[in-house]
Amino acid sequence: GGAIGLGNIWKFPFEAGQNGGAAFVIIYVAFVIIIGFPLLSAETMLGRYSKQGAITSFGHIAKIEGKSQNWKYIGWLIASSSFILCSYYSVIAGTTGAYAYEAMMGSFKDITPEGAKALYASYSGDALKLTFWHGLFMAGCGIIMSRSLNDGLEKLTSIAMPVFFALLISLIIMAAVIGDFAAGVKFLFQPDFSKVSFEMAISALGQAFFSIGVALGIMLTFGAYLPDNTSIIKSALIVCVADTLVAILAGLTIFPIVFGFGMEPNVGSALVFNTMTVAFGQLEYGGIIGLGFFLLLAIAGFTTMIALMEQMVSYLNKFYDIKRSIGAPMVAGSIFIVGLLPAFSTNILASVTVSGMNLLDLFDWWINQFGLLLGGLFMSIFVGWILKKETVIGAFGKNEKYVNLIYFLIRYFCPVAIIIVFVSQFT
Repeated sequence: GGAIGLGNIWKFPFEAGQNGGAAFVIIYVAFVIIIGFPLLSAETMLGRYSKQGAITSFGHIAKIEGKSQNWKYIGWLIASSSFILCSYYSVIAGTTGAYAYEAMMGSFKDITPEGAKALYASYSGDALKLTFWHGLFMAGCGIIMSRSLNDGLEKLTSIAMPVFFALLISLIIMAAVIGDFAAGVKFLFQPDFSKVSFEMAISALGQAFFSIGVALGIMLTFGAYLPDNTSIIKSALIVCVADTLVAILAGLTIFPIVFGFGMEPNVGSALVFNTMTVAFGQLEYGGIIGLGFFLLLAIAGFTTMIALMEQMVSYLNKFYDIKRSIGAPMVAGSIFIVGLLPAFSTNILASVTVSGMNLLDLFDWWINQFGLLLGGLFMSIFVGWILKKETVIGAFGKNEKYVNLIYFLIRYFCPVAIIIVFVSQFT
């Protein structure tokens, strides 16, 4: 539930659309397998070994192993990346709630591609609308986070995710019927390697980290709750496979509609909103289906946001003895306030740009090009080079299969690959 969210349905399609389709998808999947999966395993292992959340895990383990306390700053880097991500993630997730409302009101009926663009502009250009839905989303997160982990997040996820998968399969069938499915499949699976560049590789690696939740503290936090007899590697593999599958299925939903209705795949963050509203507008019961799709998309956003917030709420609860009923509103309120910057970035603060990027795009660029990559790099160095091999193997569990292969990738391949991709931005 934490990994599967807007990164799959909202971000993956527009990243693939902007980076040429299939070539990007192949590089993305490769990065998930050879970098994302080992690091997700390592992150879960650190959480279970330390029995602490993202903010304090590195410092706690460093103290146990007699290493420098400066390693604690990795936890703060990861937590700060999560907080920045939450601030603009909530704005996008709030917009999905707004679109669920529009579907219920019948706004999608017979809508044209131009009408879909105008509908999106009516939200992105309106600071009051974005603030309302951003605030409503954060209020919902705060309420759920105020409850215990089992009564809140786990119960929500156990219901929402199976329904989400069922609806996604149904939408693929719909896209095959009303869209150009052959063109969508070709775009996703027939690569043009002439489009491959370091910029694409950076985007693919950032998307792999973003999508499965590497270096965001999610698995560090939930790893602390993981029973000792649970296989870490198997759990990480399930997350990676399910997450990648959802991203591909999302592409098979979006791109047939894009090409079937003569739309452009490289329009950026508005892609999902523009394409799906047009698709639902062609169906007799499109309003009902659209309501279900955007509502479940909002729920998927909830599960990811709450997973990100848990590290902050649990930190306040454990180290400052602040009850969840108080700590959750504090965290949600802080995210709401900072989130006003990306919410205003397409309207009253539209003139504020950095290197041609508005504030929302700047936040997203920082997370994908710096925050996640640096977090993943330092984590791989910490596990592969600072901790003793026997400590790492023991923390994974003696009965884990392929743990030596995972350790090899964490120690040698992951840091080298991340450094190459990271440095290439400046050459």
